[in-house]
Amino acid sequence: MEMLFLGGVFSEEMEKEILAKSKGTVHYAANKLQWNLINGFMNINEINLQVISAPFIGTYPKDYNDLFIKKQNYLYKNLVKCEYVPFCNLWGYRSISRKNSLKRQVDKFTSDSASSKVIIVYSPHTPFLQAAVYAKKKDPSIHICLIVPDLPQFMNLSEKKSRIYNKLKEIDINIFEENSHYVDSFVLLTEYMKDALKVNNRPYIVIEGMVDESHSFFSEKNFEGEDGLKKVVYTGTLNKKFGVVNLVKAFHAVEDPNVVLNICGFGDSESIIKDYAKKDKRIQFLGQLSNEEALNLQENATVLINPRQNNEEFTKYSFPSKNMEYLLSGNPVIAYKLDGIPDEYDNYFFYVKDNAIDSLSTKITEVLNLTNKERYEIGKKAKEFVIKKKNNNEASAKIFSMINNTI
Repeated sequence: MEMLFLGGVFSEEMEKEILAKSKGTVHYAANKLQWNLINGFMNINEINLQVISAPFIGTYPKDYNDLFIKKQNYLYKNLVKCEYVPFCNLWGYRSISRKNSLKRQVDKFTSDSASSKVIIVYSPHTPFLQAAVYAKKKDPSIHICLIVPDLPQFMNLSEKKSRIYNKLKEIDINIFEENSHYVDSFVLLTEYMKDALKVNNRPYIVIEGMVDESHSFFSEKNFEGEDGLKKVVYTGTLNKKFGVVNLVKAFHAVEDPNVVLNICGFGDSESIIKDYAKKDKRIQFLGQLSNEEALNLQENATVLINPRQNNEEFTKYSFPSKNMEYLLSGNPVIAYKLDGIPDEYDNYFFYVKDNAIDSLSTKITEVLNLTNKERYEIGKKAKEFVIKKKNNNEASAKIFSMINNTI
């Protein structure tokens, strides 16, 4: 099977440059999920894989420094050819430029005479799907599999969106829906997505997320820093809809002087978080960190928190990648039971009972008061669960099986 992975992935070598030039969120979670999939597909002997990417970065001039993104070629693990297409990064025009550049690049794939050809499209980013549909129209035998980590209407949950953005988004969603009719199979984050995407009788599977199976090592944890402080950690987007303002309010109400809140990321609630950090010296706002720095925070946390509440429509279609990453750390995780979280995860999260601020404060205190051994055992079980049941090799094999049975 000839497989083309079409997405927004970027290499470790590009990461430092992207972080330095970004003025907003760096899409580490999406990047990690894509590499996990790519690594999984590489382990399937029947697949001959190649990658075409228009890297996920912010737009010029507000969120990224570069107006033009140059073409690059990269041989991943000396096995998989990765081509990064050039495009104009200007806000409002970028999608058109990415679409045109991707279409030129996929032409080579359509001319391949292989008997079975598949394009894996990562995310409902319209230029990716348009390029895949362009290829399918030239060669109708191509199978398009769309991976949907977020629905198009919920891909930007910032409260700071202009009228122009909303209008362009409306147009973008219409274009996506027109092209989605050409999709042959789907990989969905939650079961609820099936109806929203009008999957109907087309084959699909649900994969909430995945972890890299190579992270299978375990280490004893003391859950305290060298300074004797316990660390509550949040890493990710700082949008109000994700509950981060509630988190700083809840932590501020925790009376323990020997605990700190490390919070990092970028989003529309950053100024509020900074204000709380001025009032409460235990709240440490760290800004946008590299992926390596964020992972180090997670590994050395006493407890990790995802404050996203189950009070918005988008939570039906949401299994935060942060949750999977947190579970992999081997540390206790406090979260809310979202509609998109299957019951099989219930033994591995400390769920907050309701949306009251004091309920979150109480849960933080409860976990902090556990012994080191109790926290270690809970974190170890959660890590074992995701490595065994939710690893990238299992996920990629399921996707391959679904496609292979279809074509």
